[in-house]
Amino acid sequence: MIKKESYSYIFLSLWIIFICYYGDIFKKLKSLPYSILSLIGGAGGTLAYWSAYKLNAVIITNENELYYLFFVFIFWLIFFPSSIFIYYKDNYWNFVLDKTIVFSFDKAGFQRHKNNFIEDSSQKDLSGKRALVTGGTSGIGGAVAKQLSLQGSIVDVTGRNNQKGKSFEEDNLNCIFLNLDMSDWERIVEFCKQSFCYDFIVLNAGGMPDSLIVNNFKVEHQCASQLIGHYYLIQCLNQNGCLNENARIIWVSSGGMYLKKLDLKTLFQNNNYEKVSTYANVKRAQVTLAQELSKKDFWRKIGIFSMHPGWVKTDGLSNSLPGFFKIMKKRLRDLDGGIDTILWLLFTEEPLKSGGFYFDRKLVTPYLSKKYNPSREERNELINKINNYVNNIS
Repeated sequence: MIKKESYSYIFLSLWIIFICYYGDIFKKLKSLPYSILSLIGGAGGTLAYWSAYKLNAVIITNENELYYLFFVFIFWLIFFPSSIFIYYKDNYWNFVLDKTIVFSFDKAGFQRHKNNFIEDSSQKDLSGKRALVTGGTSGIGGAVAKQLSLQGSIVDVTGRNNQKGKSFEEDNLNCIFLNLDMSDWERIVEFCKQSFCYDFIVLNAGGMPDSLIVNNFKVEHQCASQLIGHYYLIQCLNQNGCLNENARIIWVSSGGMYLKKLDLKTLFQNNNYEKVSTYANVKRAQVTLAQELSKKDFWRKIGIFSMHPGWVKTDGLSNSLPGFFKIMKKRLRDLDGGIDTILWLLFTEEPLKSGGFYFDRKLVTPYLSKKYNPSREERNELINKINNYVNNIS
């Protein structure tokens, strides 16, 4: 379309100058929607090249004028917003890999994301601080408790296995084991009445029973322990003045909840129990609950956040999902990678979004699409049902 003799390769130097605009002029545009950036790019690029044509900087045969302008418009329609994205938001290759999920949740994903980490959470002195980690005698909870204790914090760890807990306590300085089943809500009341005051709380206790188990209130075990039990624990602690001002509470969720919409019909009682689906539903409910609690005045002096650790090599994963563990064994993160975001959320000086959902130190959306976002009615129903159970605990 352009006559070769009319085009000088010196014009390519203009692209170098163009790059300089990103740091100053285009910074003001980076928050605009992709569609608006596309129109700006298409219109701006077309205007620039049309001007070059009119000024005889390039010569085009008459019959190709319309095609020339159309080609330029389409090219800049795509190029300009893409260049803004690459320059300001993230490396495009990282964006593509993260969309695969496998290469984001695995150990390779953590290593890529780690390149952008600034703070070193492992160096913070926690002398004089006290932490509570539920399910803290092994796996992710155990690793968090060990790291907190190494940094000087006194750490209370809860679990159901007394022998395992006492062994953990003996092996880790500053760690104190407290026998507590999170599905035993009446025991939680006793625990909170005798509790210390905490600066950090990590709600990690999990478990995925193979068959249906219910607690004394006829609530399915995963929901009773990981959702209602954890909620009741922090509520009682707050009511008893056992949460220090600016304390931080971390709900340890799971990437598995991405594939699950909140299902209130099966959340509390479910005769057709299936452990993986139930687990994902409970983890989805945890994230939703954390969002809702962060909006209430009762929690305004407390930081409440949720996160997921990616795919981490733990005995719990091996026992609960042996097939998945076998396939992904070589790609799973180690415990250090799994606990990094938990520790960062506890210590960071960066501003955090109250009720936000985090992965690898970044605020991320907990939804694959809008249809996975619970409605206001569903959110209210979740809170009301949980409070109904809690209010009936003697």
